[in-house]
Amino acid sequence: MGTNVPFVPMEYMKPDNTTFTGIDIDLMRAVGDRLGLKVQFTNASWDSLIPSLSAGRYDVLASSFGDFVQRRKQVDFVDMLEGGIAGVVPSAKKAKYPDAAAVCGKTVGVENGSATVEVAQTLSARCTKAGRAAVTSRVYPSDSNAVVALQSGRIDMVLDDRVVAEHLTATKAGRYAMVLDKATPAFLYGFVVSKTNRSLSEAVMKALNSLIADGTYAKICARYGITGSSLLTKATLNAGTRKEG
Repeated sequence: MGTNVPFVPMEYMKPDNTTFTGIDIDLMRAVGDRLGLKVQFTNASWDSLIPSLSAGRYDVLASSFGDFVQRRKQVDFVDMLEGGIAGVVPSAKKAKYPDAAAVCGKTVGVENGSATVEVAQTLSARCTKAGRAAVTSRVYPSDSNAVVALQSGRIDMVLDDRVVAEHLTATKAGRYAMVLDKATPAFLYGFVVSKTNRSLSEAVMKALNSLIADGTYAKICARYGITGSSLLTKATLNAGTRKEG
């Protein structure tokens, strides 16, 4: 299995810096157990993952891949979690953000190269169109850098992947709160398999559905603070409807 770390809570290293952990990792280990297979993990650059899968270096990719329409021209997706974009704010200020309009005039932190950059621009355009103050974006090299800026009061909010925001607010209880989790349309995360290996896609989907049915799936996700609407009730194949971007 190919992956790209770190992306907490989906895939990252334990403190020993050699042991893979995270939702994607634990779910794939459990899928392997159901199939009677041992899963070997390899950390690689994000851009190399799909080409390496196509070349036969990996059987499966598990690295927070969104099941977007464009990507399915190359690969198949076994959908396993719902994603989206959400905001993270200090817990004491949660009530100030009942809806997306509340971000008008605020300063938000976004990660360079991520979908949050475009989301911040879209929210700002909505604000100005409605005659409100624009959203000011500050771009950081990582979401963790943006969280540090939030801690120091340099920004009002961090925009991040919803699973990341949910994990952060669950593990830092009382410090942060998640807001605007419905501000953008949801999408599906999926395990990635070559289009030439449909039998493997179907086997992974069947194993994942058995994990959903007996509660193992929910228990694994809950270890990382992911519960509720992010969880799927059924694993599917190529069910994503969103376009990337």
